[in-house]
Amino acid sequence: MEKGWSLTVCLIVKNEEHCLGDCLDSIKDWADQIVVVDTGSTDNTLEVARQYHVQIEYFTWENDFAKARNYSLQFAVGDWILILDADERIEGSLATLPDLVTKDYEGYYVTIKSPLGAGAVEAEDHVVRLFRNGRGYKFNGAIHEQIAGSIKEGKGQAAIGFSGIIVRHRGYEPEEILRKQKTVRNSQIIQSRLAECQDDTFMLYSLGTELIQQEQYGEACDLLKKALQHMTGKEGYFREVIVLALMASLKSAYADNEDLFAKALAMMPTDNDLLFLAGLRQALMGNCTFAAEMLVKGGINTVLAPPQLLFAIAGELFYIQKNWQEAYRYFKLSLKAAPSLYSAVRMIEVISQGETKSFTELADAIGGDFVRLVQEAIRQDDYYAAAIFCLAVIDKDSSKNISQWKSLYQSAIKQAGNIPAVIKDYLGILCQQIEICNVVLGGDKNCRIAQNYRAKAVNRSLRIWLTMWPEHVLSKSIWECCL
Repeated sequence: MEKGWSLTVCLIVKNEEHCLGDCLDSIKDWADQIVVVDTGSTDNTLEVARQYHVQIEYFTWENDFAKARNYSLQFAVGDWILILDADERIEGSLATLPDLVTKDYEGYYVTIKSPLGAGAVEAEDHVVRLFRNGRGYKFNGAIHEQIAGSIKEGKGQAAIGFSGIIVRHRGYEPEEILRKQKTVRNSQIIQSRLAECQDDTFMLYSLGTELIQQEQYGEACDLLKKALQHMTGKEGYFREVIVLALMASLKSAYADNEDLFAKALAMMPTDNDLLFLAGLRQALMGNCTFAAEMLVKGGINTVLAPPQLLFAIAGELFYIQKNWQEAYRYFKLSLKAAPSLYSAVRMIEVISQGETKSFTELADAIGGDFVRLVQEAIRQDDYYAAAIFCLAVIDKDSSKNISQWKSLYQSAIKQAGNIPAVIKDYLGILCQQIEICNVVLGGDKNCRIAQNYRAKAVNRSLRIWLTMWPEHVLSKSIWECCL
């Protein structure tokens, strides 16, 4: 090859017509050879594969992923081999490949990102998927098969580098699990291996992972703790076992988990994910001061939860402690990351303490999500929050669509409970004043009289809503979002 090196991509497939095309699209421009080994497809998987001019081979399935992987390797002719599944795709570009293949490494870890359930949370795993061909390296493990051990055995740990390549995996999305009945299949394979060796730490880890997908958290925690008892700490998946054990422990409300958390933090005191989980445990126990310390130490940088949720958690911890400045700061960061009704309501409550800045910053934070948040608040019968969102936005920017604003605001006034009719009438009058001022400002944005009248009407309205503001019982606690 002119470029001085060649790449073979190897896949094993079965009934993957719905996702194979996306996978092949992500690597076709980089692969010199694509080997697709079919293990018994009954759909149009092979028709999809042929559209990409791949090399198709066949293998009789034996409930052993390593065997199927190793079978595919014998057809590879490239200098390097990249392993993918049909429900995976390369995220971004492989532009770093030319540089990677010139280094002395025998193989590279790639980062596998998988969604956990239907939410925004993702799991990250580092697995050797890119390695040199012709060195006799073989996969091991009937399930969650690995080739790293084979490389380490021959060349040592230092022979494996980190590629920076990201692979997006959709196989653990709920609909994908249901379609393939993956958990049933995987559990059966793992159980058969554990029957041969009940203390196989990798199989215990694998079964624990499957049980978490099935939401059997107590059993998963027990298996993962058993795996840890037989591990040396040098295993490539050691940290992942600890993280999953802590997660399963929290989700199952495992009573006897203090020792587990203490030992994990003693081994990895600066690990962001462990600090986050330990902080969450402290929060669930009502120890908000300790929980906040864990987040500030590094838990806020975890990859186990999206930024908007992490900032909201931090805000809630400081809110409970009545540290209004810090609560305000974190709720504002949460809204900037991704506006949510939870953080917006909390920000109103912090602002109402009178120790922070104006509602203009609330309007800045919710930005273009103003209509969505107002509509969501109205759907949840939170008319007070809906009204204040409207007032915050109109106070900031008179160019907002006044008819849409008026409709939403009047709906909040009309449906808000526990407000006397006479006060609702007054709010309606103030609304008309705001509307008139905005019409004037639409023609002359510098009209001081209209600006002053509008500001007075908005401030009077805000004071009324805040005076009537009820004690908020949010429909879902921030901790439930994490568990």
